[in-house]
Amino acid sequence: MPLRERDYGYAVSDESVIGLMIQAVALTVIFARLGRDWHRHVGAIFVVAAVIYSGVGEVFVNVFSGEDPYRPLFDNSYVGTYVLLVSFAILIFAVVYCAAVGSRIKAAPRLLTTDPDALLSERFYDYRLMIIITIPLIFLTISGQGYGANGAVQGVGVGVTLGLSQQFFVIGLVLTSFGLIVRFGSGKIIVVLLGQSLLLSLVGERLVVVVGALMLLYLLSRFGIRLDRRSIVLGSVVLVLLTWGITSARAAEGRFNTTANSTRSELRLSFLENGFKNLFAESTRHDIAFTLGYRLDGNSYGAMELQALDSGAAPVGVTPLHNDVFLALPSFLDPKKDTIPLQDRIEKNYVEAHLPIPELEISSAPVTYLDILPTQLGSLVGEIGQRGMLLAAAVLGLLFALFDRWLRGGLGPARTILSLGFVYCVLDYEGSWDTWTTTLRGIIVLLIPIGALLALRSTRLPAKRPASNFSHLAIPRPPRVPSE
Repeated sequence: MPLRERDYGYAVSDESVIGLMIQAVALTVIFARLGRDWHRHVGAIFVVAAVIYSGVGEVFVNVFSGEDPYRPLFDNSYVGTYVLLVSFAILIFAVVYCAAVGSRIKAAPRLLTTDPDALLSERFYDYRLMIIITIPLIFLTISGQGYGANGAVQGVGVGVTLGLSQQFFVIGLVLTSFGLIVRFGSGKIIVVLLGQSLLLSLVGERLVVVVGALMLLYLLSRFGIRLDRRSIVLGSVVLVLLTWGITSARAAEGRFNTTANSTRSELRLSFLENGFKNLFAESTRHDIAFTLGYRLDGNSYGAMELQALDSGAAPVGVTPLHNDVFLALPSFLDPKKDTIPLQDRIEKNYVEAHLPIPELEISSAPVTYLDILPTQLGSLVGEIGQRGMLLAAAVLGLLFALFDRWLRGGLGPARTILSLGFVYCVLDYEGSWDTWTTTLRGIIVLLIPIGALLALRSTRLPAKRPASNFSHLAIPRPPRVPSE
């Protein structure tokens, strides 16, 4: 296949260029169909996420040539083939989604005082209740026993406290921020976003900070709360500084350790402190280039799958997807699930072991693999093959369209928590489908008390209710006039 050598040595295939153009067409289809409110559609967010990892990421790998640790592991001629394949999948998803999602949704009302679903969500996700629920998860995380600690999906067993934090920490914190903004007004968005981002930064992961912020903005947009330009600029500065600080800390100290040695909150705070002290250090500049050169690479894994298939391997089938479902079962229903070897339990590891992709194997005793981004569309190549991936893209486009049409039915608590769970999964596009099963398990658990409380509250709601706190979010209150 023809390759064009760039001046700095990186080979860009014609297929990659064509693939990027196809992705641009997919984005055009989405934006033309949905307009300025595209960000209120979970399916549109999925398309944007896919383009970031398979399109923007490829551009960054090209610009920061030589920084990607995955590209030397395989024949790079398969990159262009995969980029072209995933680009067609993204376009198929976008076309099917736009055909099925229906007409544009009406803009969210600027005043939600007359919307009974919005009023119910406002009462249900009251900031005081959300704070009570979230504070224990914050302390568990800061102490090293919660979100981001060892024993997650890739680990060897998840205790009760860790399991709760992994599933509810980010969502609980976002709902707390939402409740605070509803109560104290849109003028506090930046303050609340800053506080939320600082708490999430203690995890030591840049993606978590960004995902939390985007989840909050999505939730606010569903309720008609828009950011002005000043808030957008300040919010962007906050996110850049925090992700820059985490990158700087990693350059100075290495990746944040989540073992028993890092259970004290002082270590997490000192980690960030050292990061901000070294923002302009030479090591930070090198780490930024390294990060930009590989962090969004969503194509190497798929290219390695194509190389394995081209070498005579057959797709592994739906067994890893089947395992994702059983992985999400509570331990009391499947006590032996944590004893199954990781390569037979975790979706990505299963494909790497059974396709196989030997280039990613680091050690054979015990079997460990190099960490790499499979992406949600990319992981399907090794499971159901190239044609199966394209068919799955069409089915996913239809399912996302049906879900977004259902979300138009109201702004009640159940739709709110489900939409937030879906957005969380989509924003974790770099992972595989086990994110969906474990996250939706937590959402289903939440829906049970939500349904019970809604049934109880419906019998106690007054016939008429004073104006909602939403009333001052989009339209500022008039200034007080001193009495004469």
